[in-house]
Amino acid sequence: MKTTHKKSNKKVQTSAIAMLNLLILFSASEKTVAQTNAGIVGIDHVGINVPDLNKAVTFFKDVLGFTPVTQLGPIPLDADWKKLNHINPNTGAVTIKMVNAGNGASIEVFEYADNKGSKTHPNTDDIGASHIAFYVNDINAAVIYLKSKGVKIVGEPFATPSGDTAGETWVYFETPWGSKMELVSYPNGKGYEKANPKTILWSPKNTASKKASAEDFDSKKIQQLLKITLKSGMKKTKQNVKYY
Repeated sequence: MKTTHKKSNKKVQTSAIAMLNLLILFSASEKTVAQTNAGIVGIDHVGINVPDLNKAVTFFKDVLGFTPVTQLGPIPLDADWKKLNHINPNTGAVTIKMVNAGNGASIEVFEYADNKGSKTHPNTDDIGASHIAFYVNDINAAVIYLKSKGVKIVGEPFATPSGDTAGETWVYFETPWGSKMELVSYPNGKGYEKANPKTILWSPKNTASKKASAEDFDSKKIQQLLKITLKSGMKKTKQNVKYY
C-alpha cells in the first residue's frame, strides 16, 4: 500500500520556501530603496494660520464636519525662535489645534496672540500662496450645502474636458477668514490613469483599499504566516490521502 501524502507535503514545503525567499527578497529591496531616499512616508498634516482659532475650528467642525483632536499652548516664543522663523518680534504666544479632516492629512491650525504679522492674504499668483483641496463624492451637492451655510463659492464648478485631469471637477471657496480652499471630485478617475502610469496619485477616495505598510514586509511575520499556511496545507493533504 502506497500513499501520496509525502509527495504532497514536499510540494507544499517547496512552495512555501520559494514564497518565503521571494517575500524576503522583495522586503530587502524595498528597504534598500527607502534607505536611499529621505524616508518620507506621506503627508501628515497641513498648517494654516488663522486670526481667531475658536472661530476657525468651529467652521471646520460645524460646517465641514471635521474633528478637533489635540491642542498646544499658548506657547510663548523667545526672540531667537522668532528670528529663526521670521516672526515679528512683537508677536505674542502661539496656540495650535490639530484637526482631523477625514481620510487624509490633518490640518494644523495656528493662532498667534497679538499678531504683528501681515493681515492681508496673499494673492493667488503670489509666491507662497497655497490652498487645501477636499475630495467630495458629489461636487454639486457639496456646493449647494456650502452655499446654504453662507460660504462664498468662487465661480462655478469646472469640469476638465481633456488631458491628464480629464474627469476631474473642481471649484474654490473661501473660509470666513478669507483663506482659499477647494472642492474636487473625480468619481471615475482621471484621464492620465488610462495610460496605465507607473505611479498613481494618492486619493482619499481610495483609502478603503488595503495599503502596503512596513509590517507587510516584516520577515518574522512572513515566516509565522507561512508556518500557519504550511500546517494548514499539510492537514488538508492528510485528509485527502489516496490509497491504491
